[in-house]
Amino acid sequence: MKVKFGIFLLLALASCVSSKKVPYFQSEENRKGQIVDLPSYRVENAIRFRPDDVLGITVNVPGESAIASDYNLPFIPSATSENSTEENISQGIGRQAFMVNKNGTIDYPVLGVIHVAGYTQQELENHLKDLVMERLKVQPVITVRLLNFKITVTGEVARPNTYSVEKDNINILEALALANDMTIFGKRDDLILIRQKPDGGYERISLDISREDIISSPYFFLRQNDMLYVPPVKAKAHSADISPILGVAIGITSFAISIVAFVLMLTK
Repeated sequence: MKVKFGIFLLLALASCVSSKKVPYFQSEENRKGQIVDLPSYRVENAIRFRPDDVLGITVNVPGESAIASDYNLPFIPSATSENSTEENISQGIGRQAFMVNKNGTIDYPVLGVIHVAGYTQQELENHLKDLVMERLKVQPVITVRLLNFKITVTGEVARPNTYSVEKDNINILEALALANDMTIFGKRDDLILIRQKPDGGYERISLDISREDIISSPYFFLRQNDMLYVPPVKAKAHSADISPILGVAIGITSFAISIVAFVLMLTK
């Protein structure tokens, strides 16, 4: 009886410890029923374009569609166009798809070579608007979109994969939601973010989403081509080191101990 009680006590203690690491946004204070302001770095961390990005750019002039057409790629660009890719053509977005080259520039109709690396979406729209207005003397409507915004979520998540992002920003929780969230074995206090630097190297950032101040982290919002890895908790990592034969042996031994404990309990 003492053996069974000891096992139950150990399991209960282990359950209490692990449950504290599962919730997100934990705080040292009781936040129940409260409204708390948490600063965000969303504006400061707006997506900035860089080489190999594919930009969707469209110029429109209300009431002057013929003039605006000179500033847009044709509906069906040739497969050899320097400003389009086979993937973009097959997806039907080749009309306004521009690949940013290694120098950070694009070759735009009428306007020529334009440096776009380092611009945000809004900044580039304003810049292109100024360039077009110098020639047309009218107010154009210009839209810029990042067409190949992708992130990779892997590790202890339900659906590890590379995901396309349809909007101009995404945070860590939204990225995890795309992957159907973490498994119970995911390490909440040490997510690993791998981010490419302009020089071609990478940054490795440790993130703790069990804390509420993660929202105020400058890395809470992801950038194009970010890789988010969710490591396993130690218990699962250790279980992976156990060979199948040893695992079976431990199972048989545990079963035998349970039988012996049950028999001893009946005989007493």
